[in-house]
Amino acid sequence: METLFFRNKRIVALAIFMILAAGLSALSTVGRQEDPGISKIFATVLTAYPGADPARVEALVTEKIEEELKQIPQIKKIESTSRTGISVVQVELGWKLGKAEIEQTWSEVRDALSDAARNFPQGVAEPSFDNDRVGAFSAISAVYARKGVEVSPAVLKRYAELLQDRLRELSGTQIVETYGARSEEILVDINPRKLTSMGLTPAQVSAAIAGADTKIRSGQIRGQGQTLLIETKGEIKSLERVRNIPIGGGSEGAIVRISDVATVTRGVREPATSLAFTDGIPAILVAAKIENNIRVDLWMQQVKAIQAQFAAELPGGLVHKMVFDQSLYTADRLQGVLKNLMIGISLVVAVLFITLGWRAAL
Repeated sequence: METLFFRNKRIVALAIFMILAAGLSALSTVGRQEDPGISKIFATVLTAYPGADPARVEALVTEKIEEELKQIPQIKKIESTSRTGISVVQVELGWKLGKAEIEQTWSEVRDALSDAARNFPQGVAEPSFDNDRVGAFSAISAVYARKGVEVSPAVLKRYAELLQDRLRELSGTQIVETYGARSEEILVDINPRKLTSMGLTPAQVSAAIAGADTKIRSGQIRGQGQTLLIETKGEIKSLERVRNIPIGGGSEGAIVRISDVATVTRGVREPATSLAFTDGIPAILVAAKIENNIRVDLWMQQVKAIQAQFAAELPGGLVHKMVFDQSLYTADRLQGVLKNLMIGISLVVAVLFITLGWRAAL
């Protein structure tokens, strides 16, 4: 048995052929990505409390979040920082948790943050939870307006979100994010003189606008075995709707509306939460990340097909451009590995021929 391969050259050839076939098969099916698959055991919780000093943020926000998170046994470490107007909480899970346990734990963390938010004082924003900062995006593209073309930020954002939705539906896509989208807001610029002359205050204007935007339930009807919620129409959908909101009675008893004491305009929210540029032009970046153990080159072919269809549907004033393609990077690295492998095999064969002679080497 020890000399089987030495005596039977056909078995040697068959073994070599099977090894080569297995290697080529593995090469064509193995996942190709820039970053290895890493378990998501780190997360960051950001909570904004505008205008609050660090001590107030610590007492009213950070401590409440930590109290809820400490009840989850799978959490290994909690680190927090309280700054002016913002609370930052870093969460780390245990290394030995399985994939299913990690996902379950993050679900419990989200529930804990919701519980903590119920005890926040007025003016504190909802906690922002992010546990997807491991690894790089696999494809990044930009949507922007041509030079000299004025495009509403809302229109640009709408098309970027359309591309985002299409990429999310693609099999093998883990996450799709947008960066640089400018949100619109309705600005109510109050004229102090008019407001004072009518005996009203800015707080009354704010309360009137908040009460007119009926996004919450108005009541409920309870019966035997079921409860029905009552919702009223009249939510704010246009500038004219804001202008016609009644504030109250003026000094002469007439109804005062928003348009009587303020100017209502629509504009871009300032300051911007994020900005993105491509070739010096403001743009919205659409970044997609691939799932683990998937060939990025095959996935990118589908992504490019979706992007080509999307670009063909864009109006004349908008442009779509690919900014980053991870498949080109991985293909270049794979070619380098194959080149080094062939060089290594050639050196081994050359050394055998030189040291043993061609008869013994064969």
